[in-house]
Amino acid sequence: MQCYYVVIHGRLDWCTAVTSDNDVDDTWQPLGFYCHRFVLASSISSAQNTAFRRVRDNLERQTGWLNSNQVKLELNAEEVTPSPIFRLLKPDNRGHIFYDED
Repeated sequence: MQCYYVVIHGRLDWCTAVTSDNDVDDTWQPLGFYCHRFVLASSISSAQNTAFRRVRDNLERQTGWLNSNQVKLELNAEEVTPSPIFRLLKPDNRGHIFYDED
């Protein structure tokens, strides 16, 4: 088992369109986000799968977008590199850096 650092890009494909009649606070629909995770895994593909699952679960817990079918999520690993095992001792940074424009 190895500790891996995984940088993830999430692309959001919204199922509902924003209309001008909606309240501004309810219509924020970012195009995507970046985040990272440190995971313990036996291979690079296993590290990616573990990181993707954790990001999906966390995004759903924070926003509720996925289970309500408001958005389709596509995840890509931008970087997967071995990392020192002590990185697993720190709590996860569960934040996401959202963006609105490509």
